Amino acid sequence: MISALESVTSEITGFETPIGEKEMSEWQLSQIRAAMERAASHSEAYARRFAGIDIASIDSSAALERIPFTYPQEIIDGADALICVPRRDISRVTSLPTSGSTGAPKRIYFTEKDLARTERLFELGMAPIIGRRGRRCVVMMSDAAPGSMASLLKSGVEKSGVPAAIYGGIRDFDDAARFLRDGDVIVGLPSQMIHLCRKHPTLRPESVLLSADYVPAPVPGALRKTWKCRVYTHYGMTESCFGCAVQCSEESAQHIRHDSLMIEIIDPEMGRALPPGKEGEIVVTTFANEAMPLFRYRTGDVSSLVSGKCECGSALPRLGAVRGRLKNLIKAAGGSFSIESIDDVLYRNNELWRYDTSLREDARGKILSITAYGGNRLKIDDIHNALSQVVPRDIIVEATLTDSLRPCAGKRRIDRIEKAK
Repeated sequence: MISALESVTSEITGFETPIGEKEMSEWQLSQIRAAMERAASHSEAYARRFAGIDIASIDSSAALERIPFTYPQEIIDGADALICVPRRDISRVTSLPTSGSTGAPKRIYFTEKDLARTERLFELGMAPIIGRRGRRCVVMMSDAAPGSMASLLKSGVEKSGVPAAIYGGIRDFDDAARFLRDGDVIVGLPSQMIHLCRKHPTLRPESVLLSADYVPAPVPGALRKTWKCRVYTHYGMTESCFGCAVQCSEESAQHIRHDSLMIEIIDPEMGRALPPGKEGEIVVTTFANEAMPLFRYRTGDVSSLVSGKCECGSALPRLGAVRGRLKNLIKAAGGSFSIESIDDVLYRNNELWRYDTSLREDARGKILSITAYGGNRLKIDDIHNALSQVVPRDIIVEATLTDSLRPCAGKRRIDRIEKAK
C-alpha cells in the first residue's frame, strides 16, 4: 500500500499515485514561486530579499540556488518581519529556546489552515503505525497546548477513530509504565523511550513512533527486541509545522511531506546541492505555510536523500536516517565527537537506561563528564570502553553511576561549562 504521506500529497495535488518524480518537482517549484510572490507582497523583509530575483525563473532544482538561504538567527532576530498574514489570522505562536537559558527564543507562527494541514497529515500518516491492533495512541510529549504537536497528533488520530491521550513528558518512569496498557501506540522521544523500555521491559505496546529528536542507531532494535513491537521514526521540526517525514515501514527511508515542503541536501561548507545518497545539511522550503513560509531554511540537521522505488510503491525522493546536528560536533586536537556519536556507542549497552553529559575545561585540559543511570549490572569500565571508540584521546573522561538523574526534556546535548577564570 502506498505511503500515507503520498496519499496526502495526492489529495492536495490531484495527482494519481504513484506520483512521478518529475511532475512532483514541477508542481513543488510552481508552489515555491507562488509562495515567493505572496511573501514579497505581504512582507517588506521578503520583498527586499527577493528584489533582485526573477521569481518566474525559479523553474528547476539548479535555479533554487538563486534564492538566498534563511538562517535560524534571522528568525531569532526578526521573526515578526517574516509574517505574511494579518496578525488576527495567527492561531499559534511557538517559542523555541535557543542557546542556553539566556538566548533569545525563536518564534514560529501558524494560521488555522497551517495547523489543519498538519492535523490531516497526522490523521492519515498515523494509520499504518497504529495498524489494526492498536487500541490507543499515547503521546508522551511535554507541550500539550492547543496547536502543539501533541495536541495535533491527538486530534488527528481521534479523527481516524482511534482513542488518543496526551501523557506529557515523562518525569516519573514508574508512573508512565502504570499509565500505559498493552496494545498502546506510543509517540515519544528516543531517549525517554529507551529509558522506559529498559526499566520496564514487560510493557507490550503495539508500536512506537520515535520523534522530536535524533534517533540513536541502537534504539529502534532494542525497543523491538525487548517490547516485541513495531518501531518507526519521524523527522519533524516546529519550523515545518511539526510534520516533515516518516517511515511507511520499519526498515524504509522516511517519506517526505511533498505537498507542503521541499527538502534539499547541501554541502554545509560550500552551500551546493548534493545528489541522492550523499550526506549533508537538510535545507527545507515550507512553501505551504501561510503565516510564516521559510525559503531554503538551513536546519543544521544531517541526512541524505534516498532515490529509487520504495517497497510501498512510491517513487518520490525520501529522507534517509537523520544523523544528528552540525552544531553538536565538538572538535578536539585528536579528532571530533558529538552527543550523537556517544549515544550510538553507549546505548548498545543493555544495562544503560539514561545518561547526562557535560564538557568543561580546567588546568588538566578538556574533561567530558558522564553521569549514567541503569541496571544493577551497569559497570563504569563498560562505559569507559565504549567511549574510547568515539572520544579523542586528549579528552579526559570522568564517568560516574547514579541512582537519580534530573528530568530529561527536549533535545539531548552535551552541556558545555564555561572555563573558570
